[in-house]
Amino acid sequence: MWSLFSETSTRRLSVFWSAIIILGLFVTRWILILPSIGIAGLFLTGVAYAIANKQIAQRAHARTFLSLTIIYGIHFFFGLCHNNLYDKELLKDLVLQLPFLLLPLSFLLLPTWRSLHKRIVWTVVITCCLASAIGATTNYSLHLQEIVRQYDRSQVMPTEPDHVRFSILISISILSGCVLLLSKELATQWRITIGIGVGLLFLFQHLLAVRSGLLSLYFGGILLLVGIGWQLKRWKTAATSIVLVVGVGLTCLWLFPTLQLRIHNTLYDTMQRGVASSANNFSVTARLYSYEVAETIIQKHLLLGVGKARLEQEMAQQYSYRYPEISVSNYLLPHNQFIYNLAAYGVVGLAMFLYGFYYPLWIGVRQHNLLAIVIYAIITISFLSEYTLENNLGIIIGLFFALLALAPMSAEVPSVAVCRNQPQVDREQQ
Repeated sequence: MWSLFSETSTRRLSVFWSAIIILGLFVTRWILILPSIGIAGLFLTGVAYAIANKQIAQRAHARTFLSLTIIYGIHFFFGLCHNNLYDKELLKDLVLQLPFLLLPLSFLLLPTWRSLHKRIVWTVVITCCLASAIGATTNYSLHLQEIVRQYDRSQVMPTEPDHVRFSILISISILSGCVLLLSKELATQWRITIGIGVGLLFLFQHLLAVRSGLLSLYFGGILLLVGIGWQLKRWKTAATSIVLVVGVGLTCLWLFPTLQLRIHNTLYDTMQRGVASSANNFSVTARLYSYEVAETIIQKHLLLGVGKARLEQEMAQQYSYRYPEISVSNYLLPHNQFIYNLAAYGVVGLAMFLYGFYYPLWIGVRQHNLLAIVIYAIITISFLSEYTLENNLGIIIGLFFALLALAPMSAEVPSVAVCRNQPQVDREQQ
């Protein structure tokens, strides 16, 4: 049996289970458990490979991968500080956060990836995003006036998955596709296909007009273009891309009423900040008040926070005391991952989170890993307006793609985004 888990077979299984995870992100409405099946399959494949070959394949990179398991440790140990082990909310949270335990261990145990296999996985992401975008655009064209009226009321067109997670996936797809296009190994037909897909997704991102998605796309894009110019010495390519992107973006602003309404509503929303009752009707204003309420909790429980299980209750109490004008149905948890962690786990928990989550980014920067830097930039932008890592899809998106970008590659297939004069040890990283 163990002979089935050769290096070649394990790599193919890794691609298969990765594709299942990605597909699962888009079908959770119908098959909720599919991403979990993919994660379990990837983990068991890694364990089987380690047993069959009697080795930990990525032992040299253990610190990079295992640092991410600190996030699970935060939820476990701080949960025990504020609740008992049999508390239903704690157990539910520990199950929810299991990817932070299983996925890093999976990538630690799996063999190095070939560039072809990584390209396949990134292509699956682009393909799924493109299929979902085509479906949403078709629905938009069939119900144009109705959906435009929804945008006028600060709502968004229906998508699979939900618009916030989908917009982040689109940004990841676009920028990972751009990195693929830098590869000299990419066949011409594949290059044309990916280029068309990336272009269509860029247009759709503006049609969808989700603030966090657009901000992550442009911020990550700027980092990518700076990296192309600085690291690969392709300043002409970077400058031409900037002109092209700005031109297409302005054209989208002129053509798409959804984008026009989103910008107008955002500006109008921020102007309502001075009236607390406006949080009942305006999303940006509601987020700003959630930060103020969280600040009160943080001041009272600065060191260890109040715990995730108690955070909603504590927020509700502060809302009712400080802002009785805001209805209970509009009480929000702090829509910012950093503020959320600070309120739930205090300064100690936030410091642990920053080290555990961003240590791999530091490694990626040292290895000149453009893709990892861009993925981290996208996820960090999402942290500023959402508590991304507190729901199943957000956890998988925020973790899986970062690990995939960081996963070591076979030495005989050097990474595209690496300087020619870089040491051999760095050339083994994607």
